[in-house]
Amino acid sequence: MQRTMFCLGFAVLLIWGGESMAQVTARSYSDGGVANARASGVGQTRLHAEAAASRGGRADARITGSGLAGGRATGSSIAVADRGRAISRGQSDAYGHGARSHVESIAAATRGVAISRGDAYAEGRGEAISRSTAIGHYGRARARSDADARGYYGGRSLAESEAVADAYRGRSFSNSRVQAYADHGGRAVGRGEALGLGWGRSARAGVEVDSRATFGGRSRAAASHLDW
Repeated sequence: MQRTMFCLGFAVLLIWGGESMAQVTARSYSDGGVANARASGVGQTRLHAEAAASRGGRADARITGSGLAGGRATGSSIAVADRGRAISRGQSDAYGHGARSHVESIAAATRGVAISRGDAYAEGRGEAISRSTAIGHYGRARARSDADARGYYGGRSLAESEAVADAYRGRSFSNSRVQAYADHGGRAVGRGEALGLGWGRSARAGVEVDSRATFGGRSRAAASHLDW
């Protein structure tokens, strides 16, 4: 019980923090039904979506952002469900010099299923950072995170991805994928982490990092994983 309240309280704090910094906020709540929240934006955009469902309901929160001409697309999506299904999806892309694509996706469920996915893409001397967290208390947790950054004509690319699946006395699966590319003297940096916690039952974690540099570019890749 204490762990359940901690997880739900932690999610609430994240909701408050994400909402206070967002330009666009979508909220949806349901008691035993379906709660859908969608937030989207183009340009210099900060997004936040939150959905919560109780009594076996379904919570679905999603954000979609696009930063153009060196813009920044950042945001967070959070879904919380009690004895139901929580689905969170954060997706962003950014283009141009100084492009920034940052997403954070969090799903939490008590005696249910938590599914979280984050996708970040940056092209042209920028960075893509994706973080995905799924928390399942006596249930299932699945987290996936993808980050893809491409720096052309000497530009630097940074791609970071982190996936965490925590299922107390349940089943967890996490997967993190990173792609970084640079050319003509540019630098490509890729970092990936995956963490799966089953707390005595079942846990799996997988990570893949692909960093490439051509025409005199430099490349660096780092990957780590833990399942327990």
